[in-house]
Amino acid sequence: MHRTVKSFLQTLKFSVGCCRYYFNHNYELVIALCSQIKPQEFQFTKCLGNSWNNTDSPGHIVPRRFFSCKDLLKSEQENWKVTSARYIDTAERIKKKLEVMYNKYTFSMSSPVIRFGDCVYFEENGCIFRSKADGDEGSVEVLLSTEDLGFHDAIIQRIRISPDQRYMATSIKSSNSEESSCIVTKFEKLPMVEHIIPNVFSFEWATNDVLFYTSQKNLVCHKVLLATFANRKHAELVYAEQDPRFFVDIYCTKDRRFLTINSNSKTSSEVWLVECSNPFNSPILIQQRTKGVIYHVEHRNDELYILTTYGEPAEYKLMKTPVGSYGMENWQLVYTLKEKTKLIDLEMFRDHCVMFLKHDGHLYLNVISLVSHSVQSIKLPAWACAFESESHPEYNASTCYFQLTSPIQPPKRFAYTLVENHLVEQEAPITINCHTLRLEAKSTDEILVPITVFYNTNSKELHRKPLLVHVYGAYGIDLNMSFKAEKLMLIEDGWILAYCHVRGGGELGLSWHKDGCMHNKLKGLHDLKACIMLLHELGFSQPKYTALTGSSAGGVLAGALCNADPDLIRAVVLQAPFLDVLNTMLDTDLPLTIEEQEEWGNPLADEKYMEYIKSYCPYHNIKPQAYPSILITAYENDQRIPLIGLLRYVHKLRKAERDHARSMNKKGNLIPNIILNVQAGGSHCAPLWEDSLNEVTSHLAFLYKEFGLERE
Repeated sequence: MHRTVKSFLQTLKFSVGCCRYYFNHNYELVIALCSQIKPQEFQFTKCLGNSWNNTDSPGHIVPRRFFSCKDLLKSEQENWKVTSARYIDTAERIKKKLEVMYNKYTFSMSSPVIRFGDCVYFEENGCIFRSKADGDEGSVEVLLSTEDLGFHDAIIQRIRISPDQRYMATSIKSSNSEESSCIVTKFEKLPMVEHIIPNVFSFEWATNDVLFYTSQKNLVCHKVLLATFANRKHAELVYAEQDPRFFVDIYCTKDRRFLTINSNSKTSSEVWLVECSNPFNSPILIQQRTKGVIYHVEHRNDELYILTTYGEPAEYKLMKTPVGSYGMENWQLVYTLKEKTKLIDLEMFRDHCVMFLKHDGHLYLNVISLVSHSVQSIKLPAWACAFESESHPEYNASTCYFQLTSPIQPPKRFAYTLVENHLVEQEAPITINCHTLRLEAKSTDEILVPITVFYNTNSKELHRKPLLVHVYGAYGIDLNMSFKAEKLMLIEDGWILAYCHVRGGGELGLSWHKDGCMHNKLKGLHDLKACIMLLHELGFSQPKYTALTGSSAGGVLAGALCNADPDLIRAVVLQAPFLDVLNTMLDTDLPLTIEEQEEWGNPLADEKYMEYIKSYCPYHNIKPQAYPSILITAYENDQRIPLIGLLRYVHKLRKAERDHARSMNKKGNLIPNIILNVQAGGSHCAPLWEDSLNEVTSHLAFLYKEFGLERE
C-alpha cells in the first residue's frame, strides 16, 4: 500500500513519542530543500513567575507559575557554550571520521525513483526530475528546482501525481516546524505553481484535477477538504472529525478506484469510502468505530481487502468483503498472523499481498496469493534487523523490491518475484568484523524480553568494553534498527551495542504493546533493568562502562531507570525526551494530551492513573542520590515535548545531586555532568543532515569523555 500501511500502523500508536511516521515513511521522495518557510518563534506558555524556589518532595505537582522560562533557557544556553567547549577536540575527531563513513555508506545510496505510467520521477541535487521510463538522458525535464523557488531548510514529505500527469502536489515542511504546505504545480509548456495550500498533512488526487487533503492545526488533523484546479477552482469541506482522540488522513487504493478517509485513534478506526470517479458524492461509511477494532482498507476486483484487529486472536488479520457489503459482519477471513508476530508493512499487488513480518527476532516475507489464498513464507537473512519496501511500487508489478538493513549494515536491495516465488539478493552485504547475538532476559514476572547485541569479533575482555544500551518501549513502536554510520564506527572502536526490546514497544506484536502501556508501564522499566543485568552477568561490559540512550518517549523508561537503579549505568544520552509525564497528561491545553490518554492513562478522570503515573514519572521521582551523567538534547520549537518540562527536570535533578553531595560530605566523589543542549529552532522531527551530524558528534564526544576514551 505504498508505505501507507506502515504509516497507518505507526500513527495509530503514538504522537508524543515521535513525529508521526508519515514524516519518515509515507513519502515518495526524500529531498532536502532550501525554503522560505519562516521558523516559528518559540512561545513560553504558562510561565508567569519570575523565580523558581522548588523545595517540594518527589511526587508533588509543581505549578508552572514558579518558572521564568526565558531566564532558565538563557542560563542553559550559556551553560552549554561553556560545557561543550570541553568536547570540541573529541567532537572534531569523531566528526571527521563520521563524514567519511556517511559519504561512503549513506550518500552512495541512490534516491528513490517513482514510476507513474510511462514516466519516472526522481530527485537529484535539490531538483525533482521527470523522464520517460525507457527514454535516454536527453528526455529528462526539471519539474521543481529548489534554487529557483528559493526554499531553504525544508524537507519534501510527500509527492502525488494526478492521473493524467498534468498536476503534481508536493508537501514541504520546515526543519523548524511540523506544519507543512502543499504546493500544486501544473505542467504546461513549463511547470508553474498553481496554488499553495497551508497546513496540510496528507493528500491524494481523486481525478485529474480534484485533490483531497487534510488540514492540520497544532499537530491535530480533523478536517478533510477537496479542491478543484480546472475550470471552476474552489475548495469545500468533505469530513470533520469531532472526537479529539482521533487523527484523520487520506489514502488512495493501489488500483486508484477509491479514496479512503481514515479516522484513527490509538485503539479504534473508522473508514469512509469515496469513489474516485464520483468525488463529489458523499463518503460511505465502511464500519462504525468500535473500541479495540483497528482497520485499514484496500481494493481489488470489486472486493475490499481489510487489514484489521477484529476477532480473535488479537493480532492483525487480512479479511475481505464485496463492495457494498461493508459492515464487519460481512468480513471474511483471508489470513491471520501468528501470535507474537509484528506486522511491519504490507504491499498490495494485483494478485498478491506481501506482508513484511518480524517473528522471534527474525524477518520474514509472507506472500499471499489473492487468487488461490496460498501463502509462501520466506525467512530473510539472519543479519537483517529492519527492512524498507520500495517507494510506490506498481500495482501490476510482478516483482516486489525492498531493502534489508541493520544498525551496522547499510541497506541492501532484494527482489522477490511473485510468480516464480524466488528471492534475489541484488547487493551483497558489506563484510564487517561484527557478531550479532540474540538473547532473552527474564523480567520480574518471568516474561522473556528479547535483546539484540552487536560486538566486534576481534574484541577481547568484553567485560571491559563500553556498552551502549538502546531503549524505547512505547506506542507499539519498534526500536529503530536501521543503519546508522555512527553505530558502525562504535563497533570498530570496540563498543558493544545492545537493543532492549521491552514491553510497550511492538517487536512481539500487538499484545507486546498492550502489556506495556496504560497501567502496565512499569513492566517496561522492569524489562529494561532485567536486560542490563543479564548483559553484565554474561560479561558484556559492567556498570561503570555502560551508557543508556533513548529518544522521545524512550526517555520515560531511561529517566525512570536513572531514578530506580542509577548504579546500573554511568552515562545517559537523551534526545527530545519525554520526562514529565504527569504534568503533561494533566494539561489538556497541550495539543496531544487527550489523544495520549490511550497510551498513558487519564489522571484527570481516574485517581488510580494519577498515582500510577506518579510512581514512575522521571520528573516526579527525582531524589537526592548518585545519578549517572546525563546529556539531553532539546529543540526550541518542539510542539510535542514542552521545553518547560525539560528545563524543570534538569533544574530539579541538579538540585538533587547537590543535596546528595552535601549529605555524603565525602571528598573524591564523582560529580555527574547534567547537561541540557537546547537547539535553536528545530522541531521534534528529524533535523537536517548537517544538524544531525553535529548532534551525533556531540553525543558521542560526551560518551567518550565520560568513559575516559579518546578517539585518535
